Amino acid sequence: MPKLYMSASTGTSQPQEDQKCTYLFSAYWIAKGRAEASGNTIERGAGALLKSGETISFTGSTKTDWVRFDLFHGAAPADAKLDAPIVLPDQPTDSAVLLRLDQVTFPADGVAYRHVHPGAGIRFLVNGKLRIIGDAHQETATPGHAWFENANSPVRAEADPTQRVTSFVRFMVLPAIYLGKPTIQVLDPKEQAMPRVQVTKRHVDSLAYF
Repeated sequence: MPKLYMSASTGTSQPQEDQKCTYLFSAYWIAKGRAEASGNTIERGAGALLKSGETISFTGSTKTDWVRFDLFHGAAPADAKLDAPIVLPDQPTDSAVLLRLDQVTFPADGVAYRHVHPGAGIRFLVNGKLRIIGDAHQETATPGHAWFENANSPVRAEADPTQRVTSFVRFMVLPAIYLGKPTIQVLDPKEQAMPRVQVTKRHVDSLAYF
């Protein structure tokens, strides 16, 4: 199979504008406004998954701001803020994988202790300020910043104490066994027992074939 890539883009669409999915899959998160896809209404703060050839319609009375994650072979979208190669989960050939679009929200000074996820994906910060600490790098994300995390790559995330809420949206390619299940695996046994302050909201949890 040709190499698989993921990208993250942002944009603004006019009322009654349509967009057709020209990639393998596109996941939309609505930052402002409203949309419809596959007969479902997508309000502000919600998301939807489109397969190649499907259409999303922006139905609000004002402009709609969105974040879009694409999965594709070949060249990245011209408007991509970030793109990265994706390795499919290690599972039987021709098995389904899980495509998940979700959102993680931290209170001020909240911490996601050093952990891993079993699939690769891109994150995009929509509110607040977040320090991301990996084993070989660290960066600070502010709204509009996208970053990639590989499968099983340890990371710690720290929300800024001056920000009331810090939140990012995330699109991951996961093993199918995680359908409907959380994926975070905190690595330190002592930290596993600590209260979890971040809240995760799933927008899309869909099995797909490549």
